[in-house]
Amino acid sequence: MANVQGGETHMRALQAEDLLKLHSVGDVRTSPIEDRVVFVEEWIDPEHNTYCRRIRTIVEHSAPVDLTQGTSDTHPRFRPDGTELAFLRKVEDVAQVWILPLSGGEARQVTRYPGGVDSFAWSPDGSALAVTARVTKDGTLEKVDTALLPPRERHTSNVKVITELLHKYDGDGYFDPYRPCLFTIALGDNNRSDQLTEHPYRVSEAQFTPDGMGIVFRSRRGEDYDRASDEGLYLVDLTSRTITELVPPGVQAFLLAPDGSLVYSWEDPTAIGYDQPRLYRRARAETQAYPVVATFAYPIGNEAISDVLSPAGDTLVWDQPGESFFALVSQQGSVEIAHISLASDTLVKVTTGHHVISSFARSRTSNDLYAVITTSNQPSEVYRLGDGNQEQLTSVNTALMSTVTFVTPDYFQALSTEGHAVDTWVYLPPKTYTERVPGIVEIHGGPMAMYAHAFFFEFQLLAAQGFAVIASNPRGSRGYGSTFCAAIFDRWGDRDWADIETAVDAACERHPSIDCDSLGIGGGSYGGYMTAWIIGHSDRYRAAVVGRPVTDWVSMVGSSDVGWDEARRAGGKHPWEDDSWYREQSPLTYVHNVHTPVLIEAQEGDLRCPIEQAMEYYTALRFLNRVPVRFVRYPDEFHGMSRNGKPWNRVHRLDEIEAWYHRFLTTQPQ
Repeated sequence: MANVQGGETHMRALQAEDLLKLHSVGDVRTSPIEDRVVFVEEWIDPEHNTYCRRIRTIVEHSAPVDLTQGTSDTHPRFRPDGTELAFLRKVEDVAQVWILPLSGGEARQVTRYPGGVDSFAWSPDGSALAVTARVTKDGTLEKVDTALLPPRERHTSNVKVITELLHKYDGDGYFDPYRPCLFTIALGDNNRSDQLTEHPYRVSEAQFTPDGMGIVFRSRRGEDYDRASDEGLYLVDLTSRTITELVPPGVQAFLLAPDGSLVYSWEDPTAIGYDQPRLYRRARAETQAYPVVATFAYPIGNEAISDVLSPAGDTLVWDQPGESFFALVSQQGSVEIAHISLASDTLVKVTTGHHVISSFARSRTSNDLYAVITTSNQPSEVYRLGDGNQEQLTSVNTALMSTVTFVTPDYFQALSTEGHAVDTWVYLPPKTYTERVPGIVEIHGGPMAMYAHAFFFEFQLLAAQGFAVIASNPRGSRGYGSTFCAAIFDRWGDRDWADIETAVDAACERHPSIDCDSLGIGGGSYGGYMTAWIIGHSDRYRAAVVGRPVTDWVSMVGSSDVGWDEARRAGGKHPWEDDSWYREQSPLTYVHNVHTPVLIEAQEGDLRCPIEQAMEYYTALRFLNRVPVRFVRYPDEFHGMSRNGKPWNRVHRLDEIEAWYHRFLTTQPQ
């Protein structure tokens, strides 16, 4: 607790282990028949090193109460008549669908798929569910006890036989033996399960058509199904079982109108992320798609990066079905709710401010919007938005916020020599120092993402420990238009680096308290790449943290889950045809120029930037033996460990980073 002396409260400095005390909220939903809101709250169980999740509810603006009693309950969805709530609960480490009567009584389990359920949706009349469930190729609905298998099968059950190009995906793992297929569950017929799609195709999301006669789902099918991860939209007719393609791969989110027409966000897969999601409309009886608010220059969806994630919600939500809807939009470091009219083809933002909205829903009984909002100095909470006001409905982090200080960063736009603005945030230490403080430059991943007005625990921690944190959105970031993002399509380490240095120079000029002769630099993924690139071309920085990096594009193409698409950036040539672009763009090529102490952290289960990238870089630095280098490997973790990995591993990583910067940027730990 905070120290209280003479009526004055003394806040303590934030520590890495405070990460374990954070709560987050998300996936907010509203009842179709009453003034009731449900949402998911997530927290950490340090003793068991796990995340816990429960569903809570707010009725008529009363205090939040628990709606479910499990510790792994997510994905709440109201039955169309509002009488029941379906949700996902983990049973034996896999998620299954449960249904809770809202009039009272216990939840009942309705699915028992051996590989678990990824998502589901109600039918219009509430009599059935569309479920994406993971099953083996033969559709077995019973879990196999490997101990009962003959010796040959028992001792080779983990062998992977791979025949596909796309056969793994970071965060998901290797695809076999279970793959998500589409099923219907007949709730009035003893929960009968009926499979509608087969291996090898994967299904990620499904919705019933408004007439209940079909299901629209996201998948990738056809002869080239294994050559990319982008998904299209398909319709399965529940009578004939025929499947028709509606929209080609590139769909991000979609809505179905009462007349069967579609509204969806889509981006061009050939741009491999350097485009941005845009809105389209397609009538049910037509094959032609038409742009919606084509003049809007910013991405549809939430592009903000944070290391404290909220349970995800919908990007698109109907206002008047078939006539108007709401959408999340990302613009210049903020994520807002916008209202889009299909009749007038107009977009109007209904929220503004320095914040990020990660989930929202519209109440059909009051027309209010409910949203999950985070800011730079406050983790996520649920708000009611009405008449231009924001009413905070939850306070899940009151205990922590009453004992530590969270910094409000200085946000400004640094002007580059080329005349464009670079959004910049500077987190200064919360207490006054008699001498200037060292600075740490943070570089986000992607690069097609954006730092934002969102809570970032790592930044708050480093500021609390006496460092000034400088974060910016250089060219390559989303939220600033497609031209800004695509400016570095075929070359990293040039325009983006110039923008990073523009932000650093502006921060140093704006804040004389920063010791700009004592700077560190770090980042993960693309941020790890850029850190390795910069210290291979400059001696400006006195310490570096290279996280889960790309360092060698030649090996990256063959080992990353989707690495082969980098040939689009290399003029269409793969490294076995011409490796000159790959060598020139690899930080490993310039490792002999490094004079900066380097901490490398990577995850052994990373399928996006596989650990051999970090290993190659470490081996070269250690062999050259010119600078201090430290390599920290985290077993059984994917690429996103800093955001959703095992809690104690996340704390360990933060401690390593903090200690490394103290070692080389300060005379002694603070």
